[in-house]
Amino acid sequence: MREFLVRSGKLFVAIAATWAIGASLYIFFSPVSVRGVTDVMLRDSSVVAETFVREQSWYEAQGLWGISWLFFFGAFYLVAARVAWRDNQISLGVMSVTAVALSIVTGFSIGGAYLPAALSLFIGSLMFVSSRLLRK
Repeated sequence: MREFLVRSGKLFVAIAATWAIGASLYIFFSPVSVRGVTDVMLRDSSVVAETFVREQSWYEAQGLWGISWLFFFGAFYLVAARVAWRDNQISLGVMSVTAVALSIVTGFSIGGAYLPAALSLFIGSLMFVSSRLLRK
């Protein structure tokens, strides 16, 4: 039973890392719609408002800062997978709680894409802890 929990935990962590990398690539390559309003003042002092919609890349919309966050999220889950393969349950538990917290905090921007990965990492971490409790 213990071996099954460890293998299943590693599978859940691998799924989380794969999902996070996929979410980063999806966000990076998806176009972002930008809506705006401009106003033009005419000679008779009247103002005309014009609206526009434009498609931008993630880099154009967010800049280097946005790309660094995508890289951070992807790298975080890859490090979690490495920690799981090295069988360090305490670090994995801390990382899984941190991943869930980061997904909730960034939920209105990119965190929603990473929430399934965070939950998968959390489930994998619980499986590792369960296997450790069975050993005792």
